[in-house]
Amino acid sequence: MKTIKIILLVVLSLGAFSCSEFLEEEYLAGANTGQYYTSPAGMESLIAAAYVTNKIWYAQEEGYDFSTAGTDIYDYGQQHPQQYQYTFTTDFNPTNSRLVILWVEFYRGINACNDAIEILSDPERTPFTEPRTKVRLAEVRFLRALYNWLIVETWGGVTLRTEAVKGVVLEAERSPVEDFYNLILEDLDFAVENLNETDNTGPSDFGRVTKNAALGFRSRMNLTRGYYTGDNSYFAAAANDAQAVINSGDFSLWDDYADLWAFENNNNNPENIWAINYSRTEYAAMNIDPETYQSYQREGDKPWDDREGGHLGHLMFGMQYDIIPGMVRDVENGRPFRRYNPTMYLIDAFHEDVDERFYGSFKTAWIANDPDTTRLKWPRGDWHSAETDPLNGKPVVVPGDTCIFFYKGVFPEDDTLIEDEVLQNYIWHYERNFWTLDHSHMFNPDGTIRGERTNDRNLCFELSKFMDPERPAANGTGSQRGERDCYVIRLAEMYLNAAEALWKAGDGPGAYNLLLPLADKRSYDGNGAALLASYGVNSGADLTLEFFLDERAREFCGEQIRWFDLKRTGTLVDRMKQYAGNPSARANFSEKFVLRPIPQIQIDAIADPSYQNPGY
Repeated sequence: MKTIKIILLVVLSLGAFSCSEFLEEEYLAGANTGQYYTSPAGMESLIAAAYVTNKIWYAQEEGYDFSTAGTDIYDYGQQHPQQYQYTFTTDFNPTNSRLVILWVEFYRGINACNDAIEILSDPERTPFTEPRTKVRLAEVRFLRALYNWLIVETWGGVTLRTEAVKGVVLEAERSPVEDFYNLILEDLDFAVENLNETDNTGPSDFGRVTKNAALGFRSRMNLTRGYYTGDNSYFAAAANDAQAVINSGDFSLWDDYADLWAFENNNNNPENIWAINYSRTEYAAMNIDPETYQSYQREGDKPWDDREGGHLGHLMFGMQYDIIPGMVRDVENGRPFRRYNPTMYLIDAFHEDVDERFYGSFKTAWIANDPDTTRLKWPRGDWHSAETDPLNGKPVVVPGDTCIFFYKGVFPEDDTLIEDEVLQNYIWHYERNFWTLDHSHMFNPDGTIRGERTNDRNLCFELSKFMDPERPAANGTGSQRGERDCYVIRLAEMYLNAAEALWKAGDGPGAYNLLLPLADKRSYDGNGAALLASYGVNSGADLTLEFFLDERAREFCGEQIRWFDLKRTGTLVDRMKQYAGNPSARANFSEKFVLRPIPQIQIDAIADPSYQNPGY
């Protein structure tokens, strides 16, 4: 391994807070904290700090940027400030400002974990009883495994830290990917072995790591490792862990997929194995020090401190409904930041006539909510005189009517009106009296997203999973801070992990039998066999990697796992070239982009360009 000079930024003394009862503590990173952390209150503060890093990634724009968008299922939307990230040109390089915060904060989370592990592993220094020490140590080792996974999957074999950083570090080793995964699985083994079934399962512990969370994440890691090594023992382990969670009896699948995302089920969801808990309190804020990162921003970047914290998914996948006559912005319909657009591949992956997950995931209709009928005439404004108005001055819609309807099929041209000189990016349906976009006006024939005429990447099938209709109003637009929890590990993943692992190990019939219970619940009529048959799977002999990737797209779209699914299966390059949402990505994507560029601040700090990933 190569030894290099490196200045780790994880020693920055930034205040960090979380949102729930057990996380409302300050992390005093850096020197002169050892004595404080050997007190019960101090150690709980340190463990809280170890959890906080999750809130830099999960349900945040930076996390969606590098897990969901820029894949086969999502492309950039009209208002994404860094669209070059998804065209994969030379503009996507080590100066990318969003990678800066992830690099620094992931390593900072690792440092908090290593601080806690060092003290808790010493019987003379731990402030807790032996049982409590085992539980808390299992938690931070789980978290260290999670952050190491995010690091190694994002940047490859960079610096593996197993000890706490007490000050500026001038030398470090760049470690092989195998070393990362050995430590990840070692940490998860410890967590599984030292957490009892009832540990961290009380109401006040919501969000803490549990035994089932450790089993579920270890299943994901063993499945990943199985692909990377070709060793079937990892697939067997992945299936065993997933089935242990399924058979625990602690979780169940909803009969209706939409109920999984209903806001009233947020805090008591039987499909949730482990979630990042959010709230509307001050502790939901990420508390990123803007001065630390300001100098690394590029023109047009979103300011680091221009977020309220909380779950931000409700902002990112919305469409600009409030430009359409008959609609005004309100809290129920959300604040459409329109960062991401679904690809045609994703929309077409669903058989919505038999599969609940399409309408359970996407919003396709909007009800007119503008009480001012003077604004409801086509096409808004004074573009037409009474003689030239194609609707003869009649109101388009009235409040309570369907105002917008998006359609997966293609409407006959005779039924729709597109006004050439106005160049609206939506069309009017004469017969049904609503504004619309159909399949042909959202996508080009080759599957890329249309960026002109009737679609300027501001209108799309809106991912509705993360909507938060109970946000307090702020000037009629709604607070940015979402209270919805972010589900990281769900029961559905256990069924799909186990089935895929068994299939990879050669047990097609066993895999099919594990797919059936999930398919039964995702089918409108409870006939999972018919649902699977609609996707070409009638038995274990019909299973393919393409099916599993399609199925995971249907089940988990928007849930920050797609990049990792494509990467672990070795399909990322091929699927980007086939399904990416813009022509530039299809032309430019290559093996180089399977790893992200290491931020230039790190390269400059160590004055060693060879530390950079290949191609950047």
